[in-house]
Amino acid sequence: MKDKLKPLIKEAKKAAHKAMQQAIATQLKDITTKYTAPSKRLDKKVAKEAKKLAKKFTKDIKIDRENLLKNNTVEKAQGLVKPAAAKSPEKVTA
Repeated sequence: MKDKLKPLIKEAKKAAHKAMQQAIATQLKDITTKYTAPSKRLDKKVAKEAKKLAKKFTKDIKIDRENLLKNNTVEKAQGLVKPAAAKSPEKVTA
């Protein structure tokens, strides 16, 4: 059980980190464009600081292990089942 959870938790934390980083970066870029002229140097600095902030926040995230295991098995099962409509589309004739 622990062997299954470890990679799932790591993947969930990575996803949370990416989501936070993108959200912080977009918010900061929006604010900076309101008050200053856009520049590549400023965008790089905002992206770098957003990455640092996201790292600090995701460090303390606690992942719900039970729900993660349940959700992951459901997602994998759904990924294995392909809808019949995707295999053979029906043609409508009048």
